[in-house]
Amino acid sequence: MKNNLLPEYTIEFEYNNDSKSFYQMLFSKALLDLNWNINQINNDHIKATTSASLSSWSEEIEINLFEDKVKVTSKCVGNQILDWGKNKQNVEELIHKIEELKKSINLKPSDELEHNPNRLETETNINSIKKEKTFFEFLSIIIPTKDYLFTPLLIILNILLFIIMAIDGTNIIDPQVEKLIYWGANVRELTINDQWWRLISCMFIHIGVLHLLMNLYALVFIGIILEPLIGKYRFIVAYLVTGFIASTASLYWNTFAISAGASGAIFGLFGVFLALLTTNHIENTKKKPMLIYISIYVGINLLYGLKDGIDAAAHLGGLISGFIIGYAYYYGLLNKEDRNLNYWILGIISFLGVATSFLVIESIPNPLKYYQFDEDEDSTTSGLKYFSLYESKMKDFETNESIAMDIFTYRGNSKEDYLFQIRERSLYHWQANLRIVREIEKYSLPKEILDRNKKIKQYVILRIKQNDILYNTINMETDKYKKDMIEIQQEIDNIVLSIE
Repeated sequence: MKNNLLPEYTIEFEYNNDSKSFYQMLFSKALLDLNWNINQINNDHIKATTSASLSSWSEEIEINLFEDKVKVTSKCVGNQILDWGKNKQNVEELIHKIEELKKSINLKPSDELEHNPNRLETETNINSIKKEKTFFEFLSIIIPTKDYLFTPLLIILNILLFIIMAIDGTNIIDPQVEKLIYWGANVRELTINDQWWRLISCMFIHIGVLHLLMNLYALVFIGIILEPLIGKYRFIVAYLVTGFIASTASLYWNTFAISAGASGAIFGLFGVFLALLTTNHIENTKKKPMLIYISIYVGINLLYGLKDGIDAAAHLGGLISGFIIGYAYYYGLLNKEDRNLNYWILGIISFLGVATSFLVIESIPNPLKYYQFDEDEDSTTSGLKYFSLYESKMKDFETNESIAMDIFTYRGNSKEDYLFQIRERSLYHWQANLRIVREIEKYSLPKEILDRNKKIKQYVILRIKQNDILYNTINMETDKYKKDMIEIQQEIDNIVLSIE
């Protein structure tokens, strides 16, 4: 799983040919004294991993013994974008340990060492050739290559689109809702009404520069290790399919929300990686630190997603779908040479992901489907047609309420006439209002409006009970319901007060 994009630090120094075995023994002893794990050792090569700590999730130490020099490299194993100097610290710590051992261990590969006991320390200090990633080398994370193609392209595309939105007048800190909708954010009432393309476009729209930077960091974080690991085509298919499913999950779960961002697709990539970490596709020496680190990273972000304003449904939808796709990929990776099989796997994953999403979308209640709007309404930006429908329904509600309340000022000619008015006029219109508030429950509206609608529903139910009590009182010509009438009127007054 070689990856030249990961942070590393290298040091080289020369020695005489007859000293190779001496250095091989010395490095082995130093690694053991540092409590680092030796994974592979022979006359020319030593490979080890550092211990995990609060400042590191383990790095790979590689020591190559050539005929005239030794090369020591510390490299991140795939779970760090920046090493914060840890690789350099590892190499310096190892060299320092060797210098200590050289003074205390009686290992003499030649007479030259005996006559010049400080030779190792001198050569290490004078002939060292140090190398670490420069800033320009770090910029390689946004340069496409053969095995690292789509991650930098996705980064560039997201940045370019954000710049274009900013030029168009979108606020880069707190974007206007209408701008987000115009550029393709995911909104239930628009997406389920023939604007399905928003399931894809929303993956490239970000709600402010901070949102963009956080998502791009996470994309680089997973992309530099996953794309070279599984291949560029598996990578982009996983990104798009899990992002599509994540957008659908957001649409299904969130009654009213403006959803945007690449986080659902990025969680999908983490799901793919987590699945592969439970298989034998990644060597054991690198699997454990990666599994621990990625699990903690995903766990923290899932918990953070429970906060208001964070699309937890998209994160979870992406993660679960990615985990499933990861196992499908593993079967293809086991049969890497069978190109037809791998093409079939990519095709089936794409078809099932899209088909499942559309089935879920079809199951979402859509009161707007048969509702006719004014021709001058902008279906893209003023959008939010549930507000228009809500206002129309509430006007009907007020009309029904006004008619139903006439019963308290009605003076009938007879008992039968009074009972008829209660049953066929007042109760009829309260029942109509009950149907209205139940329909509004299905609308994609802000939480505060839906909460208010719940109270209005309670109010309507109380009015229906009040009419039932009034009907029984008049029909039976009794005062035994007087207490019930007073109590229910008090409940009605309280609910009206809470609504106001």
